[in-house]
Amino acid sequence: MDGFTELEQDHRAIEEDFQSFVRDNEEPIVRDLAEHLTRHAQQEEAALYPALRRWVDGGDDLADRAQQEHATIATMVAELYDSATPERLTELVASLRDVVTAHVEFEESEVFPAMRDARVDADQLAADLRAGDRRVS
Repeated sequence: MDGFTELEQDHRAIEEDFQSFVRDNEEPIVRDLAEHLTRHAQQEEAALYPALRRWVDGGDDLADRAQQEHATIATMVAELYDSATPERLTELVASLRDVVTAHVEFEESEVFPAMRDARVDADQLAADLRAGDRRVS
């Protein structure tokens, strides 16, 4: 499976994590979601964004935007851990979901097509993502 497909599948898995929280509204699901988002961001920052910067005209701007969005998401994830009340937790997860959904849309509608157009090696991207995942684990 190529790197773009792997990332798209992980995006769908993250969406399912949000759905699990909506269904069950339990704190362990939030921890799993936060860990998944953190791991996914680390993979992208180790493999996707360097390739974006290297191979795509305008890639620096796209990568800068994506990394700023990751920083926003990381701040929101940290806030989840500090949230004491279930009401606040639900509100924070809903806000986080909105931000993550917009970020995924940006990647899948702008970043991935630009990288495919630049003929970024999708198989090498997959290998780099897996290598980044091993470094993160």
